[in-house]
Amino acid sequence: MAMVMATGGHFASAVAAARLQKSRGRRLEVLTVHMRLLELVARLNRFRLVLLAPYASMAAPLASEQEAGRMRINPVLLALSAEELPESEYDRIARAFKAQVGNSYAATECPFFSYSCAHGWLHVNSDWVAVEPVDEDYRPVLPGKAAHTVLISNLANRVQPILRYDLGDSVLQQAGPCRCANPLPAIRVQGQSAEVLVFHTGSGDRVTIAPLAFATLTDRAPGLQMLQIVQTAPTRLRVRLQTQGADSNRVWATVQAEMKRLFAEHGLDHVALERAEEPPEQSKGGKFRQVVPLSDRPRS
Repeated sequence: MAMVMATGGHFASAVAAARLQKSRGRRLEVLTVHMRLLELVARLNRFRLVLLAPYASMAAPLASEQEAGRMRINPVLLALSAEELPESEYDRIARAFKAQVGNSYAATECPFFSYSCAHGWLHVNSDWVAVEPVDEDYRPVLPGKAAHTVLISNLANRVQPILRYDLGDSVLQQAGPCRCANPLPAIRVQGQSAEVLVFHTGSGDRVTIAPLAFATLTDRAPGLQMLQIVQTAPTRLRVRLQTQGADSNRVWATVQAEMKRLFAEHGLDHVALERAEEPPEQSKGGKFRQVVPLSDRPRS
């Protein structure tokens, strides 16, 4: 098994890796997400892995390396975590590695939170954790409606009780039974509530747009591998792109047109889009944030 993750620091994945190394020894390879891609590919090629467990955003460039023939591994399963990807990316990753791809949603405060089904929903281990989707005033949100955030209560932690902890993630709970027939509650993660973009229309109305609205752009922009949107001013966005096997100018034209259409539907024709020269960037913890709101930008 090989894990590609943030090493060191107060991360649940780092603690899990340390525990696994005690029992698995050389059967476990732990690689940092901050490693150069070429070195990461070389290390994975040397390690005869069966299971690959990277952050979801790391799986995309690794799949591109496998498609290009520079990486030559044969995992049976990819266990992705930490971030959501568009459905088309999960399909591409599965094809590249000829392997099953699973996804999970968890937190340091509550590991083993949920696991994905074949229909793209995350089923909550409700005997392990209680999940409460709520609005901005912490009132319950009905299934089928996006919540502002989610409260979790860890039912299995006997060392440090976690009760109604605000995880900060906007989730959508499935309204009816899942087509996979799993009876456990099913959710989709819309993104962190702190990552929602906030704008104002010409008439002064407040409009919020969740990261999931941009995630589907990869389905309509062939060759777009990764997209990161940075709000640099109240009405200006800097768009970072990473493409694969496509004309980057053509990809940008498609992304720009789709984003303008999205903003027009919300009465935000005045929002300016700027193409960035730099590629999408990771956080210090190695995760990929699709949206960086103005409130999160460092002040000069």
